[in-house]
Amino acid sequence: SVCSFLYLVDAEHFMEVMRHQEFLLLPACEVEKLLASDDMNVPEEESVVTALLSWVRHDASSRQSQLPALLTHIRLPLLKPQFLADMEANPLLRDSVECQRLVMEAMKYHLLPERRPLLQSPRTRPRKATVGALFAVGGMDATKGIPFISFFVVSKVAVMSGRRLQFGVAVLDDRLYVVGGRDGLKTLNTVECYNPRTRQWSFVASMATPRSTVGVAVLNSK
Repeated sequence: SVCSFLYLVDAEHFMEVMRHQEFLLLPACEVEKLLASDDMNVPEEESVVTALLSWVRHDASSRQSQLPALLTHIRLPLLKPQFLADMEANPLLRDSVECQRLVMEAMKYHLLPERRPLLQSPRTRPRKATVGALFAVGGMDATKGIPFISFFVVSKVAVMSGRRLQFGVAVLDDRLYVVGGRDGLKTLNTVECYNPRTRQWSFVASMATPRSTVGVAVLNSK
């Protein structure tokens, strides 16, 4: 029954929840709670859209009118462009002015990257579980700096060109940058870039001045 199923209905187990037939029987208020949660445990936002559209299709005659309100809780700007294009043509959304407005808002986010600082909203904020991977980079063991980078669940994925500690780290365009720091003997001005797709490090332009214990941040995609 729906009542016995509700104990599973939480953000942490969403991928399991959406595979159950009982998910399609949930009332709109329960679906909305799930969609609105920053803690929803999903690998990518496309899974959330797929689940929502399946729920609507299960009883389209009564649920399609609720779709625009529920769609406001989806992080549409974080969807892949091709997925957005398919959504625009979806019969469930095609005739809804509000649904089309939300899809166009997301498309603008992709088409006008220079305006993204002006297009920020709750829909552009990733859910906690879709932010991605947690990397542990460099640092020290009992006696010296280490060159490793680890991925959570912990495993070594790549080695930097040399040991490094007291550096800064930032992520830009799906790449991880390690800036400055010390190698145990001297302060560094070098910057290394890690590509998680190729699992390789490469040097990029060095800083003009060596720096350690440095803070690094990304602002306006720079």
